[in-house]
Amino acid sequence: MLFNRPEGYTEQELLEEVAGGNESAFNLLYDKYAGKVYAMGMKYLKSPFLAQDAVQEIFVKVWNNSAQLPYLKSFPAWLTTVSRNQLINELQKEIPMEPLEAFHAEEPSSAERSTGTDIDFRELEQLIKKGVDSLSPRQQQIYKLSREEGLSHKQIADQLHISYDVVREHMSKALKNLRSFLEHNYHYMLLLWLFSRNN
Repeated sequence: MLFNRPEGYTEQELLEEVAGGNESAFNLLYDKYAGKVYAMGMKYLKSPFLAQDAVQEIFVKVWNNSAQLPYLKSFPAWLTTVSRNQLINELQKEIPMEPLEAFHAEEPSSAERSTGTDIDFRELEQLIKKGVDSLSPRQQQIYKLSREEGLSHKQIADQLHISYDVVREHMSKALKNLRSFLEHNYHYMLLLWLFSRNN
């Protein structure tokens, strides 16, 4: 029995067990990689609540696609791609952007990714930070309390001693301004990426 062997198991054996419907093997796979996926989620979403939700969604997809796991050239690389796609979707929910939709539709193949021609999402992370820094001080404060600390509008209102409606208004303006900033700047990044694919 795989899990009774004192020498343990290889990752390939673990993937084969998951593909066969072994929930214990899936739990081991989850324990091995969930922390890395969560860290990736925190980098992009800036919220422990959103990042944890993303982890759950991503591993549901892993389970639903378990049949193909033994045939992957690299499970970590595949998991990174699945995670990235899920996080893009989550970013779109938070800050809908046409360029993100265009990028998702034009997503490069794994071979193209290996050449480094796709957009570096660390650049997107830095772009979001610059966008937040461009907001007014109050909008920055409310945005960070909401997105980085996971506070509700009511909790922010209580903490800042302002009304719920004022929080909602500032948050709405912050998202609108951030969306405008990202649409303008991310569109430029997308054009650079498309140009690199054609050369």
